[in-house]
Amino acid sequence: MNPTRRNLLTLAAAATASAAGWTATRTLTAGPPRPAARLAYLGGFTKGEYGLPGLPGIGIARVDTTGALRLARWQRGIENPSYLTLSPDRDRLYAVSQRPGGATGALHAYRVDGEHLRPLGTPRSSHGAAPVHLAVAPDGRFLLSVNYDSGHLAVLPIAPDGSLGEAVQVLRHHGRGPHPEEQRGPHPHMVAFDPAGRRVLVPDKGTDRIHVYDFDARTGRLTEAFRAAPPPGTGPRHLVFHPGGRLAYVTNELGHTVTTWTYDQDTGRLAAVAHASVAPAGLDPRNAPSAVHLTRDGAFLVTADRGLDTVESFRTADRGRRLHLVQSQPVTAKAPGTRWPRDVALDASDRYVYTANQAGQSVSSFRLDPATGRLAPAAAPFPVPSPSCVLLR
Repeated sequence: MNPTRRNLLTLAAAATASAAGWTATRTLTAGPPRPAARLAYLGGFTKGEYGLPGLPGIGIARVDTTGALRLARWQRGIENPSYLTLSPDRDRLYAVSQRPGGATGALHAYRVDGEHLRPLGTPRSSHGAAPVHLAVAPDGRFLLSVNYDSGHLAVLPIAPDGSLGEAVQVLRHHGRGPHPEEQRGPHPHMVAFDPAGRRVLVPDKGTDRIHVYDFDARTGRLTEAFRAAPPPGTGPRHLVFHPGGRLAYVTNELGHTVTTWTYDQDTGRLAAVAHASVAPAGLDPRNAPSAVHLTRDGAFLVTADRGLDTVESFRTADRGRRLHLVQSQPVTAKAPGTRWPRDVALDASDRYVYTANQAGQSVSSFRLDPATGRLAPAAAPFPVPSPSCVLLR
């Protein structure tokens, strides 16, 4: 999680490549399309990490017609809102509070009121240390969260007004992987519903497992149905489903790859079919992929790469089973290893991509060419203290 942990590329050579890539792609797309999002919510660390300044709370920014961000206001009164999500009707926002020092985290609920967020009810316990991700059930009745440090997964009911109730179930993963620092225990990093809303998938970076749970939409309870086992030391982090629902793409933080898995919609079983490196050919792949998204037509996949400090676009092939790297675009013109793009967001128009550059204290915006999959900067990086999440509405 800390950029100083990684054995990165030689700084001078990588800095040259980064600056060259930023300049070369600056004019790829002419006549910018209009983004679908009107607001961007910015989560991150109020106390900062790596000794950096912290943000005041949840940032609320306007998205202009070019894709650039303009800060409207801050929602204060929450500590380290490192990840955010919206309800299916997009009228409620939920945030984790990743409290420092191994303390149990909290989950917050808000009503979206224009450019304001109105707190709903009482913040609830995340039932573990360092909550890093959360997701709302398709019918809006339950919120699920995962706790990175302690390995816990919690299910909380959502009241009709959007507020959170007490947890109906808390589970904990067990085990470890071969990496001496990053896999000393379970580290669930994401919770995601399958396209049918019948199951929940949880990649666990610490144990090299992807847990598949049956989800009871009536009670909110989870029952494990399958456990996929990537190669030891892979560190699965985030996933996204192909539009057909029969394929899932998983970024591997320690394996430096994106794996394509087939997904059996009847049983929940996963089977790996292909792997794609996030580092271009000829470059040292010692890096850390983060979030992942797919365009609605399934044509292009985007992810970010910490260490190289780039955003990647891939073209899908073989009916989605394989990925071909289109471009590795620097998130800023600064040297690799200093930006740390922890999150990626894809606009609903499939034409804009945003990265939260936590160590770089900025959010970068790019245009995605719908014909080629190539990326071009849409605006200068937007300064934000310690961002770790971009949520578009």
